[in-house]
Amino acid sequence: MASIRIALMSIKLVMRTKVALFFTFLFPLIFLFVYSGIFARGNPEAVVYFFGPVVTLNIMGNGFFGLGLQSVMQRERGSLRRYRLAPIGPGTMVLSSLVANYLLELPTIAMLVFCAIVFFHMPLRINLLTLLILVTVGTFAFAGFGLTIASVANTMQEAQVYNNVVWFTLLFLSGVTVPLPMLPHWIQRFAAFLPATYLVSSFQAIMVGGQSLFDHRAEMLALLVSGTFGLLFAWKLFRWDKEEKISSRAKLVSITFIVPFLVMGIWMNERGNLAATWKQTFSLMSRQPFVAGQHASPVDSILLNDFESPEESEELLKTWQVSTDVNAGGRSLGELAVISPGAAGTAHALRFKGRIESAPGAAQGYVAARYPFTLPAGAPSLRGIQFEVRGDNRLFQVKITPPDLTLPAPTLTFIPDSEWQGVRLPAAWLSAPNPSPHKSTLVLEFRADGPPGTFTLDIDEIRFY
Repeated sequence: MASIRIALMSIKLVMRTKVALFFTFLFPLIFLFVYSGIFARGNPEAVVYFFGPVVTLNIMGNGFFGLGLQSVMQRERGSLRRYRLAPIGPGTMVLSSLVANYLLELPTIAMLVFCAIVFFHMPLRINLLTLLILVTVGTFAFAGFGLTIASVANTMQEAQVYNNVVWFTLLFLSGVTVPLPMLPHWIQRFAAFLPATYLVSSFQAIMVGGQSLFDHRAEMLALLVSGTFGLLFAWKLFRWDKEEKISSRAKLVSITFIVPFLVMGIWMNERGNLAATWKQTFSLMSRQPFVAGQHASPVDSILLNDFESPEESEELLKTWQVSTDVNAGGRSLGELAVISPGAAGTAHALRFKGRIESAPGAAQGYVAARYPFTLPAGAPSLRGIQFEVRGDNRLFQVKITPPDLTLPAPTLTFIPDSEWQGVRLPAAWLSAPNPSPHKSTLVLEFRADGPPGTFTLDIDEIRFY
């Protein structure tokens, strides 16, 4: 077919251009290492969560700034004139661009998977066929997006303006850079109208939550329909020469491209519990859950604090420390109290509550509760700390600060709901043969983050495992 031959010719041109090679193959790897090394902090479970946004970011970039801008550039440079007298039509040119973009996408995704597994030990909890389907549908949808913008833009500058407006909207409001549970509720509702949200949430639900692709058939259908619309518009509005201008009426007609997203967004906001689904996936990304209320045996775990001491209320003031961020105006407040009952029928638990405030123009406030402790003498090989927790759907962090600052401080971000649930914080250096950690003071810290407002976090059964 003529489309295949032109697509292969386009791929050869990419292979001969160093800049194109860099942005096609190496640039996506930079995002993988940034997301996995900085955002996920090298935690394999968190890398699984952020792998979907990395793939989506790569697909979006190829659709907007690869395929879309390349089409405008060819038109402005007159490269398309050489094909005009050939026995091919606009449909052939559009299809060849789609095929070339897809064939270049596949080795890039393969490299991302390989590097995530080799360098960050990411468990590949997705069937390769399912991964291929997600990548194919996403590439098809965003190719339609990019080609539609290329078709309605009369100049390169105009195309860049359109691309940047859409790009930054999807970048920051669809979960590609900032996890959706961390965004305000109104943004979460708006995110249901964005195509990148469908791809990101599908990746995360399948890879982290263990769901099937069939559970996200509605999202896949919306992406396929929008991609089809985009390719049809690109075919109908295709121009061989830069002197050919598109009318304002044609631009308005092309806006119907967003109809599938409007329908899908309304349906998801009305029928789906989006916030709860995204929160559940986010809270699972670094958690190794155990059954609430089933306490581990002494052989498997060692109790650090169960808050059952008769003098526990008085001991809180001696053993726990509450602090706030003074750079945020010093107006945040926090307190600790013993409550009853605890997790799964235990008599007591710890309640950490307060209010986060930020002064105008100051840094975001937070409240932290810190618990200094030492490792038990003669303890068996330890892997981390586990505890029972419940909260009010706010973002929290828990970390262990080692005595040796050269060691990593493992950190876990989670959003607990109103039901007790088990959380584990791995810390590999606890099992190190060096005896110094057993003689030094370590610090377990629970920190409330997020927008200003009240917070409540209940904690029980803190154990080594």
